[in-house]
Amino acid sequence: MPVAIGVGFTVDSNEPLDHRMVVENEAARLAIPWYHRYEGLLVWEKATDTLFVCKDPNANDEGEIGPADWQAITTFDPSVISGFPFSGSAEITGSLLVTGPSTVVAPTSSTTSHLFLVRTTDSEESKFVVNLEGVTVLGTFEVTPTVVEGGMFYSASGEFYLGC
Repeated sequence: MPVAIGVGFTVDSNEPLDHRMVVENEAARLAIPWYHRYEGLLVWEKATDTLFVCKDPNANDEGEIGPADWQAITTFDPSVISGFPFSGSAEITGSLLVTGPSTVVAPTSSTTSHLFLVRTTDSEESKFVVNLEGVTVLGTFEVTPTVVEGGMFYSASGEFYLGC
């Protein structure tokens, strides 16, 4: 039975208000007894660094008890945010995998003259560019690269080469 608090209070401790607020792992969260669960209960799971909300405590007035329905609370929910949820500039190191249809929109004004740019890691020379008008521009190679079947490159002498 809840205790009514008629005035405000200050918690002068670095401990949770009760034992349900922070648990060690999933097993401890799932082991919270039905009589301690309620819709909207927030529980921090330390093992996964994840906050969960109890959506359905699954205990009814007839005394039937079942497992609670928990949902992880995340900062990105694709059902709420459509598309990539970030804007501005970002540096991504490692791999980026895009699954499904993708659209790249060229800016109407830019301090750069390219929409897409590929450079070698040790050079400022552009090797493959799609400019803001959608034109593909191949950078020149001073030294002939290794021949690759199906590959092509543009030589500094002004000639195109195709790998067979």
